[in-house]
Amino acid sequence: MSLARLHEVLCQSRQHVSPFLMLGDPTPDVCVALCRELVAAGASMLELGLPYADPSADGPVVQAAGMRARKAGVSTDEALQTLARVRAACPDTPCNLLVYGNLVHARGYARFCADAVAAGASSLLVPDIPLEEGAVLRRICREHGLGNVLLAGPRTPNKRLAAIAAESDAFVYLAGHQGITGANANMAECRAALVARVRRYIDVPMCVGFGLSSPQHIQEVHGAGAEVAVVGSHLLRVLSHALQEHPGDLAHLLAAVRTAFQQLLPAFRQPKEIPSCS
Repeated sequence: MSLARLHEVLCQSRQHVSPFLMLGDPTPDVCVALCRELVAAGASMLELGLPYADPSADGPVVQAAGMRARKAGVSTDEALQTLARVRAACPDTPCNLLVYGNLVHARGYARFCADAVAAGASSLLVPDIPLEEGAVLRRICREHGLGNVLLAGPRTPNKRLAAIAAESDAFVYLAGHQGITGANANMAECRAALVARVRRYIDVPMCVGFGLSSPQHIQEVHGAGAEVAVVGSHLLRVLSHALQEHPGDLAHLLAAVRTAFQQLLPAFRQPKEIPSCS
């Protein structure tokens, strides 16, 4: 799934809710089924992680998802094979990858980007490669038609936000609070103000993640100017509970995750007029 398709989807609507799943969690077969189920439930794009043993930005729920995938034997090769299966199952849905730098370094930038595009990735976020150290990776992403996504946070200075936006040719990923993924009640009341501030300094699409778990959260970030709201820990927690309560019951697992995602969608509002993307 190409960067062009991601741009097309972002232009079709200014408000998206994107699930986050770990590739291969809890197994590759179930992961593909979950992606298919979430797209059928209304997801217009997917954010997908590659399991990694030492994730610096992942909270405990996302870490557990990575551990389940690794326990199932999911390597980088297997994760990319799973991505290719997701692309085949959901051919019109952009897939945005979140990958830690060591996995990209180990494979080599050019090979990793080529393999990711061949498997169906639209964009790549490497959260532990900062703006100043990512010029080579950004160039190789562009050579392969892979969107480059850079990370911003609550403490990112305004001048740096503009520089990040200038180098992001897919969207900017804004962490909704300082710290690791998952809910943070102390930052909830500041989220809309944060998104509105960042919106003033970037002129590319904005994706907001970290701690979104309710229709109100989704409505807040969309209302403040973000195009994409990513929900990860909330859905992975539902997945974990379903695996514990009804092990081996795929129908129950799919229904639980689908219901949790659909419960977020009442806040999803299409704009009355979609600005031209030309």
